[in-house]
Amino acid sequence: MTRAPSPIQIGVVGLSIVLAAAIFAVAVAVERFGDAPLFLFAVPLALAAVGWGLRGGILLALLTSLLVVAWWVERSYPGGGAWLSSRVVTCLLIGALLGWFAESRHQLLRAIAHHRECSLDLIATANFDGYFTEVNPAFTRTLGFTSEELLAEPFLTFVHPDDVEPTLAAVAEQTEQGRDVLNFQNRYRTKDGSFRWLEWTSSPDPHGRELIAVARDITDRKQLEELEHEYQQRLEKNVRERTKELNRRNAELEEARREILYRLALAAEYRDDDTFEHTERIRESAALIATELGLSVSEVELLRLAAPLHDIGKLGVSDAILLKPGRLTSEEFEHVRRHAELGAGILSGSSSPVLRAGEEIARTHHEWWDGTGYPTGLEGDEIPLFGRIVAVADVFDALTHERPYKAAWPVEEAVAEIGRLRGIQFDPRVVDAFERLDPYRLARHPVDTRKVRSKQSRAA
Repeated sequence: MTRAPSPIQIGVVGLSIVLAAAIFAVAVAVERFGDAPLFLFAVPLALAAVGWGLRGGILLALLTSLLVVAWWVERSYPGGGAWLSSRVVTCLLIGALLGWFAESRHQLLRAIAHHRECSLDLIATANFDGYFTEVNPAFTRTLGFTSEELLAEPFLTFVHPDDVEPTLAAVAEQTEQGRDVLNFQNRYRTKDGSFRWLEWTSSPDPHGRELIAVARDITDRKQLEELEHEYQQRLEKNVRERTKELNRRNAELEEARREILYRLALAAEYRDDDTFEHTERIRESAALIATELGLSVSEVELLRLAAPLHDIGKLGVSDAILLKPGRLTSEEFEHVRRHAELGAGILSGSSSPVLRAGEEIARTHHEWWDGTGYPTGLEGDEIPLFGRIVAVADVFDALTHERPYKAAWPVEEAVAEIGRLRGIQFDPRVVDAFERLDPYRLARHPVDTRKVRSKQSRAA
């Protein structure tokens, strides 16, 4: 749709026509200048092109061409047809070219103005004194203020108090250092008193002492980010709580698992030790020997849990044999020896480190260092270390405590017996570690340890 010409456009074209007529009059009246005045037609041609674009430039070019023809006729055809053609073509080219350039510029300006009017982004210019000099309609749509209200006060008036300092720093970075600012964010007050988040891209024009800025309303994005942050915090809190609950349940399960293993060990011991103390003594004695040998804390704890399972295979031994007060026959003793493999079989196939260690101890704690033990006749370091440790702890405890089939040995005699069997039944290193410990503590014997040590010292 063609727009009606504005009064300014009409005035510019009218002035161009008047100037062209005046130039023609001068050219006709003053003969001594020849055709020189005709070159001044470029002035009204430029005015018409600027005022009315390509259309104005061509119309005035036609008018000036007619005036050139009239001058040529009035002067009785000077220069011939070639002269006339060159002047007419020149007028037409000047008018057309200037009109095309002017029209292109008008179209560009109209496109820029249309973009500013319709843009969803907030477009503004501001002077170095801190005032907006121009804002597009998006400011009014976003903030609710009229353009007059926005231009009347320093733009910092509309900035959230918490964002004033960062905004001043960003402005100084541009006005004093001439740097562009990208992705700067602050909050602007709206007409109703709320605040909107704006993200700015701004560039300084030092010569015009202006800032050219484009902002985008990112309030919805910031709200989503806040919701996401709150959700992340709630999620992390839930994860912490669930992890804490899971750890608590795992601890309960671990405690229940240890309790089951302990009760299982007690079930085996109950048949020939209804006090349940043997299981506890073996647990602590094996752990003390392992610590003296320099095993790690985790290894000591694993042994502490697994050692009570060493005689779990006794569940498969007949009461008549297990509780027989006298000496066993060879057949009965062979039956008792089966408890090592029976215990290992009960504990085999588990993924639990404790049960695997218990299986190893049950199978090997009756193996002898010299290879004459049972059930498989392992020798020396072929016997797992846990089995060697429990072997010493088990024999010492069996010697120092009464059983249905024997009386308890004095602690000193039991210690001597363990020493005598160094390198025969027991690993010498394990015996050395055992002898560095307090035997009365291992046996949980009521004799005063200090008196015993004094007697031992005098004997030495």
